[in-house]
Amino acid sequence: MATVSTAEIIRTADQNAGGNVELSLNALPNECPLCHVTIEPEFLPGARLVFAFDWVEAYYRCTNMKCRRHFTALYRVVGQNGPRRSCRLERCDPAAPQPPAFDPVIETVSPAFMRVYAQSTSAEAHGLAEIAGPGFRKALEFLIKDYAIQLNPGHDDEIKRGQLAAVISKFLPGDKLTIVSSRAAWLGNDETHYERRWVDKDLQDLKKLISATVHFIAMERLAADLPTEMPPTGPVAAPTS
Repeated sequence: MATVSTAEIIRTADQNAGGNVELSLNALPNECPLCHVTIEPEFLPGARLVFAFDWVEAYYRCTNMKCRRHFTALYRVVGQNGPRRSCRLERCDPAAPQPPAFDPVIETVSPAFMRVYAQSTSAEAHGLAEIAGPGFRKALEFLIKDYAIQLNPGHDDEIKRGQLAAVISKFLPGDKLTIVSSRAAWLGNDETHYERRWVDKDLQDLKKLISATVHFIAMERLAADLPTEMPPTGPVAAPTS
């Protein structure tokens, strides 16, 4: 989540128990969570912040003229100096996830991967990291197995039923793709198992390895299509009328 840091933003909020409290906000969001355009958000006219327990809600409107939708910024109270509470921006709701920007060829390799990855991104954007992790792992499996099936006709059943690690080692070409995708599978398994093996890695590391896997698959598809699209004999002459 992008933010604009400021020296101090002072607002008065309504407490759920009644009365007012002074709040110091550490930052304003500078990206609309719905249209994802960089903005300088405006407080809703007449709206007051709501302070409840350790959380503060601030209400904004997107200044992008093609959006202009309302959203809520959630701050966590992290300190107190006399009557003033210090608040740190945590997230904005509602959040519309940005669709994954993958090479268009991946849509032809595995539409299921694109669908599951987008849903997992949505879960992550709503703060559901424990659900998003297994979703990204599932997306990876669709991508690997769909690609392996395309490369190895006649082995559909073995690939569909096989363990992901076995499919990677047996049916995927290229050392780089095998290395990257196998590591992605390791981190993906950590998202679904009770105990993590790779304790120094997290969901963002898994997403990076999935992106690298996508990259190598896209490059291999491009290279495989080149002999047909650009034959060594040169371009095919256009028919004459």
